[in-house]
Amino acid sequence: MGVIRGFAEDGAPWGLLAVGPYAYRSPNGVAGVRREPTASAGTWLLSAQGEFDRDTLPCLHSALCAARRARAERIALDLSGVTFGDSSFLQELIEARRRPGRLLLVGPLAGQIRRLLELTGTDRVFDLAEDRPSAGLA
Repeated sequence: MGVIRGFAEDGAPWGLLAVGPYAYRSPNGVAGVRREPTASAGTWLLSAQGEFDRDTLPCLHSALCAARRARAERIALDLSGVTFGDSSFLQELIEARRRPGRLLLVGPLAGQIRRLLELTGTDRVFDLAEDRPSAGLA
């Protein structure tokens, strides 16, 4: 496979390893996002895990972009497996909230993630669900 500008030889954008049609992983393996099945075709459930910073964020960005390209009415982003997020992670969430499709953040949130949202006041901006059942994703 040839190299395309902005893409690695495997065809995935730089900073992303596409490990399947519904899974995205950072090259260093410390972060990943996978799409899980839901009862509603209009809802995308994305389950994120690991540590998200500037270097690992492309896997989350790509998963969110895929949901938007599919015209998902609702994007439920399960953050229960996320152990760290920095300002670039928060900015990605804010940008995702501004785009079409309702973004719902699903917990339970790790202490650092909850604190990040509280300190920045974005806990009052995002739609938050304590867990999958309360988000209607049981």
